[in-house]
Amino acid sequence: MKQVDGFTKDAMMLMKYTYDTLFRYHGSGKLFTDIRSTSQMKNISHGKVYVYDKVFKPNSSQEEVYMGAAYHIVQDVLSGYNGTVFAYGQTSSGKTHTMEGVFGDSEKQGIIPRIVQDIFNHIYNMDVDLEFHIKVSYFEIYNEKIRDLLDVTKMNLAIHEDKNRVPYKKVVMVNDGNSATRARSNVVTTDMNEHSSRSHSVFLIQVKQENTATQKKLTGKLYLVDLAGSEKVSKTGAEGAVLEEAKNINKSLSALGNVIAALAEGTVSIQFYSLFLPRKVRRMDQLIFQKSHVPYRDSKLTRILQESLGGNSRTTVVICCSPASSNEAETKSTLMFGQRAKTIKNVVVVNEELTAEEWKRRYEREKDKGRRRETSPLIAQLCAHVDKNDTVARLKQQLMAAEMELNRWRKGEKVPESEWVNLLEGAVLNVQLPPGSESMSNI
Repeated sequence: MKQVDGFTKDAMMLMKYTYDTLFRYHGSGKLFTDIRSTSQMKNISHGKVYVYDKVFKPNSSQEEVYMGAAYHIVQDVLSGYNGTVFAYGQTSSGKTHTMEGVFGDSEKQGIIPRIVQDIFNHIYNMDVDLEFHIKVSYFEIYNEKIRDLLDVTKMNLAIHEDKNRVPYKKVVMVNDGNSATRARSNVVTTDMNEHSSRSHSVFLIQVKQENTATQKKLTGKLYLVDLAGSEKVSKTGAEGAVLEEAKNINKSLSALGNVIAALAEGTVSIQFYSLFLPRKVRRMDQLIFQKSHVPYRDSKLTRILQESLGGNSRTTVVICCSPASSNEAETKSTLMFGQRAKTIKNVVVVNEELTAEEWKRRYEREKDKGRRRETSPLIAQLCAHVDKNDTVARLKQQLMAAEMELNRWRKGEKVPESEWVNLLEGAVLNVQLPPGSESMSNI
């Protein structure tokens, strides 16, 4: 499925946890049917409907998940766009299985090895005039500290606030494999998962390409994120150091949820500004619809994913849910997280690095424009004066038409919809203004 205009794209991965739970799919809504026995069935049809871009059944293969949720990002990254894929859900819901899978197994390998392989396959089949440079970083966020999984000697890395907000970059051979680095990540046993990951892992691929013929350079970054499990601390049975880990995990995931909520709220904008409301009400409307602050700095995780959330990136969110009735609260929270994330709009642009010759050509073009404006100042002033007068006249006519319509409503007349004044699109009726009508009365 192709992602359009930078809209955040969700995918939902339903992993089978118990044998006695049956899933039925009807359109974009989900009907959960809990089978207690062969003769008794409980239909939960009154629940809330959640809409996503794609829903994968419990028996979906790794290849189906990859093709439906992440494959399209390969071409985006090679075209100079930034991309992100991250898995969200509670412990033992299938996040690591979805993102990593079993390395070296063609059927069970997850999104990360498949996407790396496809990037190289695309590069080998592209124009011979293109030269590629690939940089890879693999790090984890553990107890709010960043640790390099490719070099264990580098601990507690800092996040440098450069223009790209990249925490750390390291050149390595991708073919070295990720199994060794996975062994270095923090994994413990809890009541929820025998091999529970206690950290957020981030696999970063930076692809830089240069056309040797035209000197054009494009750079694409791809974040592949496996988040730690989100669940209540009481359900994990954690104690001591593991309990502190769980608290830090919930803190960072809570910060991520706050960022998602702030971005979802910030997508609401003023669609109409009524001229007929009192000035006091106008000011109140402006305050209500102001974009809220996005707390990116509340955690290391949200700072790293800042460009992926509401920034310059095409983002896919894979939400992993457990169908077990005992995890109902966590599943509902995960579904709501995905629903909010779907409303976020990212603005994506191509990361193009201009050459010195291209900068020079643009400079010469701007210089020529300035020279032409200087040689004909009278014409420029005349055009500006004409445009200004036309705008003023059009606005006067529009306001007069609006006032006349308002007076008709005040007199109790029912104005036909075809005669309504459309202020949003700037379209007005052919209203003959009374002679000498140069100003409007206060509304």
